[in-house]
Amino acid sequence: MQLVIYGDFNCPFSALASSRSARLEQAGTAQVDWRAVAHDLEIPAQGDAVEKANGRAYEAELEQVRGLLLPDESLTLRVPTVRSSTVAATDAYAATEPRSRAQMRVELFRAYWEQRRDIGDPTVLRAMDLGSGAPAIAADWRAEWLDFDRPLVPIMRLPDGYVSRGLGALARLADLLVDAAA
Repeated sequence: MQLVIYGDFNCPFSALASSRSARLEQAGTAQVDWRAVAHDLEIPAQGDAVEKANGRAYEAELEQVRGLLLPDESLTLRVPTVRSSTVAATDAYAATEPRSRAQMRVELFRAYWEQRRDIGDPTVLRAMDLGSGAPAIAADWRAEWLDFDRPLVPIMRLPDGYVSRGLGALARLADLLVDAAA
């Protein structure tokens, strides 16, 4: 089964979609074409410090994501120190060889949500062996994403063209995992 998923590296719901995608790929149940998008272009290139007030908002989102985990599922999510702009990370991910993107996707989510690294920082991206990017590919992905009637992250397009958004996409991925385990 071929799935196309649009997600942002600084979105905890996209982190869960990525984790579920990785499990489906490992099980041989699905091939995932992950198209990274920077969904909030108002975040400055140097990011925003996460302070007490917005830290509480992050923690509430992380609790919501943890509440969606299946019994056999685990996902480490920590409140980041910086709300990273993901424009550079998205461009660099787009430049990654397609056969290596799944692993790079996992590493980018891990860097941000587990290690609390600023993935908007070019130094961090270079240390992860990400190049300078492919803005044309990333721009194409963003244009496709913006063409959806309600562009949010994550969005998943199924082989029959059906589109699942947000929590619906996460539920559909969970159902696919349960079916794969049965």
